[in-house]
Amino acid sequence: MLHIVIASEALCALGEFTKLTALAENPLIFARCFQDKLNIYNNLVRALSSSGKNEECIDTCVSVLSQLGEFLPTQITPNILQEEVAEVRRALIAQTRQELLSLPVMAESKKLTAMRFLNHMLIATYSCNPPLNLIVVFRMVRMTVDFGVCDISAIAFACYGAWLASSPNDEYEGAFTMGRVASDLMKKLCSEEAEILPRIYLLIYGMINIYKE
Repeated sequence: MLHIVIASEALCALGEFTKLTALAENPLIFARCFQDKLNIYNNLVRALSSSGKNEECIDTCVSVLSQLGEFLPTQITPNILQEEVAEVRRALIAQTRQELLSLPVMAESKKLTAMRFLNHMLIATYSCNPPLNLIVVFRMVRMTVDFGVCDISAIAFACYGAWLASSPNDEYEGAFTMGRVASDLMKKLCSEEAEILPRIYLLIYGMINIYKE
């Protein structure tokens, strides 16, 4: 299994997405346990997203997340979206900026893996399923509050801040606070080579700070 994981990572880096998809088929069927499949799935969904196969990427991520104990609705009704908004607001209502920055580092492996696959879904859902994209953002924020911060938490707060600043919310002060949380977490937890850095900068300076600075 290790040599297949290494090969899938190499193919993903080289952009050989068709070969990667074919390589992943047998290991995903015959792997001895779900844990053995996770690295293959990680490279597969990146390949699907990069190939423009967003629906297939989303379906794969939803399946992986359900096996990690994180269940996402597949049909987003207005009521479901309102409930998700209410849940994330309740999670943050008593949290100051400093309290969010003082959250412990996320240590539970299943939650860290779930954050990784939710992050993959952010890109895939942005253009083809905006309601699901919002729910992914809300879940990432809630998971951070409940289980601690990780590098991906920075993109979660940046996305949430961008949503607060957007119409019809127009909550610019709250958005600016979330942008500062995202920026501080990015500096604290993200390496200089992290692939999410450009997305975080784009969200903070292109979709949040323009209303404040």
